[in-house]
Amino acid sequence: MRPRCDARSSARCTTNASGRAIPARALSKTYDIAVVGCGFTGTSALFQLVDRFPNCTITVFEASGDFGPGYAYRTDECPDYLLNNTAATMCLTPASRRAFADWLASHSDEPGDAIDTSHPPRRLFGQFLKETLSAVQLTAAVKGIPIRLIPEEVTDASFCKDGQVKLRWTGDAATFDYVILATGHNPLLNNIPRPGPTAKARYLHSQVMNPALDDLAIDANVHVLGSSLSAYDVVNRLFSPATGCSFERNDNGDLLFCAGPNRRHVTLCSRSGRLKATQSNHPASIQRRHFTKDALKGSTTAGGLALRDIKQLVDDEAKAHGAEPDWAQLSNPYADCVGVEAVTQRAAEHLSTAIAASNQEGPANFLVDLCMDAGQDIWDSFARGCLTVGAETDFRKSMESAVLAYAAPCPVLTAEKLIALINAGRLTLLMGVSEVRLAEDSENYHIAHEFGEERARVLINATGAMLRDLDTDGQSDLTKRMRSQGLLQPHIRDGTPLTGAEVDMETFRLPNAPSIYLANMLLWGPGIFTSSAALMANVVERIVDDLLHRTGNPSR
Repeated sequence: MRPRCDARSSARCTTNASGRAIPARALSKTYDIAVVGCGFTGTSALFQLVDRFPNCTITVFEASGDFGPGYAYRTDECPDYLLNNTAATMCLTPASRRAFADWLASHSDEPGDAIDTSHPPRRLFGQFLKETLSAVQLTAAVKGIPIRLIPEEVTDASFCKDGQVKLRWTGDAATFDYVILATGHNPLLNNIPRPGPTAKARYLHSQVMNPALDDLAIDANVHVLGSSLSAYDVVNRLFSPATGCSFERNDNGDLLFCAGPNRRHVTLCSRSGRLKATQSNHPASIQRRHFTKDALKGSTTAGGLALRDIKQLVDDEAKAHGAEPDWAQLSNPYADCVGVEAVTQRAAEHLSTAIAASNQEGPANFLVDLCMDAGQDIWDSFARGCLTVGAETDFRKSMESAVLAYAAPCPVLTAEKLIALINAGRLTLLMGVSEVRLAEDSENYHIAHEFGEERARVLINATGAMLRDLDTDGQSDLTKRMRSQGLLQPHIRDGTPLTGAEVDMETFRLPNAPSIYLANMLLWGPGIFTSSAALMANVVERIVDDLLHRTGNPSR
């Protein structure tokens, strides 16, 4: 039955997306909302605004002019770059996690279970985002919600006395009631010296939208900065079927590398040398009793939890599920390794252990399953500052990459390919990388590591490191301008400067510009790990909740 307004009220009413009545007085004002950036987060914001906010006009800015896919999911990106999360976990809203998987099913003859657990090319998710954008535009037209797409980069934002926000872009400007900064990734942190055009050394500053990777010689010796998911993308690309090689299984089911004409060798260069855990093929049923939201709120030390408190909560939860984390391996995976070959073989052993855990039912892959189940609570706990300042500083320096190995694991097939390449002598791992410098004659890069120095003729930066320090020259014009006006401030806890921007982590409003909401990589500082679609969809949902509350619209 359609909800009705109070009969005593003379105002007419309409209903929101959930069918609840909205009095006309709540719809009497139309709010102008700007979304700056239209990759995944911006598309999610546009979708949720059209779905839930009936009395608004929406202006969307995208510097690339390609609305929907954004930086990570370009539809013309390399097909060998795969989603690291399974298809069934990619979503635009927290309540509809199967949207992408269902879209894939409508375009495929594959059975549903196979699609749910698959890791399709990222550009397929980009196509999904493009089609979502078109569908949202149609829905908005039916609802009478004006949408304007502007293919320009916003270069300045200023806070007006009446609370509005003035945005400027090439040749134009406009004011808005509310602005959502969904600019996605920050500028890349690229402090590697670049060789001149005639130098023999070659440097590729990123693997994203970079056709130069396909021009590398088929016998090239390639060094890759990083040993995480972006570095795995490079490996998949350099040893893709298009290069003439293949990966085939033997009678035991082990994956073997078949080189064909591909004679490349890749060296992964990393500070920690830490490789990723793998996604569970049989995720355990996690019923948390110790590592809970309430426990993470508690404080056994002044100012927050110590790292030992967090470890104890994990240990108690693991014991309750019949698991026992290997903390020694987690904290120092290459203990007693005395050379590059030993490190590389140890890496293969760890990958084999991770794959075996992923293929078992029960608690074998407990840390991965716990992170998947508790991801939102972990994020919210960081947002509340659950750790002491000292513990958080130590965590960022020495433990964050270890945690992200389990919170952002890789597909099992990718790990199998890495093992096959190691066994074939085509992949080497350097740990303890401390310096990268260009030789004076520009013939090579010199890479200092734990056991000596390596020379590299071809160097690819796949660290994916982002500039999250506001006070650096490499920041975007928009960030610089907002920083100079005091609209963006560095994240500081108890006088200790940390990465990212200061923001109200309940509403995601900027303290000095409450009409501006932050939904980009600068949340990685007061929060943790902003590269998850599910987590960023949740951020957007909370922003829209706050917008609806502030404007008198029902939030649910």
